[in-house]
Amino acid sequence: MKIKNWLLIGILVLAAALRLVNLSSVPPHLTQDEASLGYNAYSILKTGKDEYGQFLPVIFKSFGDYKPGLYVYLTVPSVAIFGLNEFAVRLPSALAGIISVYLVFLISNLLFKEKKLSLIGSFIMAVTPWAIYFSRSAWEVNVSLTLALAGIYFFLKSFEKEKLLPLSALFFASTLLAYQGAKLSTGIVLLILVFLYFKKLIRFEKKNLGLSLILGLIISFPILLSLFRGQTGRLTIFSLFSYPRPKEQTQAFLDQGGEKFGGLSYYLFHSETLNFARAISGRWFNHFSGRFLFFEGDWPNPRHSASYQGMLLLTDLILLVIGFVALVRRRLTKETAFLWLWLVFSSLPAVLSRDQVHAVRALNMVVPMVLLLAFGLEKILSKKNFKFLFIPVYVLAFVYFLDSYFVHVPKHNSKYWEYGYKQIVETVTPIQKNYRTIKVQQSFAQPYIFFLFYGKYDPAKYQKQANLVESEYKGDVGYVTKLDNIEFAPIDWSVNRGEHGTLFVADTIRIPPEDSKDENLFKVITEIKYLDGLNTAFRVIEVK
Repeated sequence: MKIKNWLLIGILVLAAALRLVNLSSVPPHLTQDEASLGYNAYSILKTGKDEYGQFLPVIFKSFGDYKPGLYVYLTVPSVAIFGLNEFAVRLPSALAGIISVYLVFLISNLLFKEKKLSLIGSFIMAVTPWAIYFSRSAWEVNVSLTLALAGIYFFLKSFEKEKLLPLSALFFASTLLAYQGAKLSTGIVLLILVFLYFKKLIRFEKKNLGLSLILGLIISFPILLSLFRGQTGRLTIFSLFSYPRPKEQTQAFLDQGGEKFGGLSYYLFHSETLNFARAISGRWFNHFSGRFLFFEGDWPNPRHSASYQGMLLLTDLILLVIGFVALVRRRLTKETAFLWLWLVFSSLPAVLSRDQVHAVRALNMVVPMVLLLAFGLEKILSKKNFKFLFIPVYVLAFVYFLDSYFVHVPKHNSKYWEYGYKQIVETVTPIQKNYRTIKVQQSFAQPYIFFLFYGKYDPAKYQKQANLVESEYKGDVGYVTKLDNIEFAPIDWSVNRGEHGTLFVADTIRIPPEDSKDENLFKVITEIKYLDGLNTAFRVIEVK
C-alpha cells in the first residue's frame, strides 16, 4: 500500500479519536434538543411512533418547533445497540464528522488533482475545532453538511460518469431531511454548481437529468410541503427580517434632522432597506473576523465553541493569509471559482438570522475555509526552513485547543449544557412515589424531556398523555406542564414554601438557601453543583 494511502488512514484514525473519545462526557451534558432526538429515536424503536403518537413521521414536532427527522432515524440503530444514552445519541453526528474528513479528501482531489493538497485538506478537517465541536454533539447540521459534501462529490464525479448524477441529487435532497436550514445552505451550493457547470450539465443525457430532478423532488417533497403547512415558525423567529426597527426609533432619527418619512434623506440614510443592508453586511464581516475565527469563537453562544478559543486554531491565521495569496495567484478556473463563491456565500444562512454570529448556521463555511487553509499549509510544508519552525507552533496551538476543549469546557461551560438535569432525574426517580406532588422549575431547557430520556420512560405510556402547551408567541417553543405526579411550573418560593409534603426542584434564585434552611420546615435532599464546583445548579428541597 502506498504511503499516501497510509497517511489517509492515519488521518481518519485521528479524526475518529478526536470525535469518539469521551463522547458521552464531552460536552458534559445533553441539551434538550439532543435528549429529544434520542427519546424520539427510542420511541420509534419501541413503538414505531414519535413521542406524540405519530407513526413514522418525516417531520417531528419538538417543543412546538418542527424538525426534519433524518437524525432521529439515524439514531434508532445506535440506541438499539448501545441503549438510550449520551453516546448513542451523539454517535451519528460523530460518524458523520469522520466521513466528512474523507469526503474533503475526495472533493479536493477532484477539484485540484493534487493528492498532497487533498491529504493536507483532510488533515485540517480532522483537527479543526469548528468541525470537532459539531461532531461531538447531536447536531443535525453536521449530518446535513456531510450529506451536502457527498452531493458535491458525486456531482463533480458525474462529469466522469453521468449515471452518478442521480446519486448526487439523492444526497443533496437528503440534507433537507436532516436539517431545517439546509433549504438555504444546500440551495446556495446547488446554485453555485449549476451556474459554474451549466454548459456541461446540459450535455448530459435527458434521462439522467430527469431522474435526478424527480429523485430530488420526491425526497424533498415532505419538507417543501411543510413550507405551506405553517411548520416553519422557528425560522420566522430567527430571521433578521422579523425584527425591523420600531417606527418610533426611525422617527426619532428623522426628527433630529428635521426630516420626514418618504423624503429624499429618508431613502438615502434612514430607510429600512438600508438598515437591513447594514445589518447583513455587518453580520457577514463578523463571520470572517479574527474574533470569531481565531480568538473567541461564537461569543453569543457558548455551546458552539470552547472558551478563549476561536472556531479555528490560532495558527490558522497564518495559514489563511498564505492560502488566500496562493489561491489568488492560481489561474481562475471553475474549480477555484467554486471555492471562492462557496466561501463568500456559505455564511448566508447565519448572516440572514437575528444573531451577530452563529457557528451552527455558518457551519458550511468550514469546508471552503479548510481548503483555503490547505493551500496555506501546503506552501509552508514546501519551504524546508520555515516548515521546521511552523510545525512545533502548530502542534502547540492544537494542544492548547485540546486542553481548552477536553479539560476546561466540561467544567467552565457545564451550565450552558443544561448540566444538572440528569442528576435531578437520578435523585427524584427513586423517591418519586414518596410524594403526591413534585414541582420542577419550568424553563426553556424543557425539563420534561430529561425525565423521559434519563428515566427511559415507556413511550407507549407517554404517548397517551403527551400534551404540549403551545406558546402564546407565534412560532416560539411550547412546554409540557405535567408528567405523572411531576409538575413543571414556575416556582415562587414565597408561595410554594407553604405547600407541605411537596418536593421542589429549582435553582438558588427560586429556592433561596437563606429561606429554606430551617430543618423543622424543610429537608434538603441534595444540592447539584455545576462541574466548576463553585455554583449550585439546582436544589432539591422537601417541604415537610
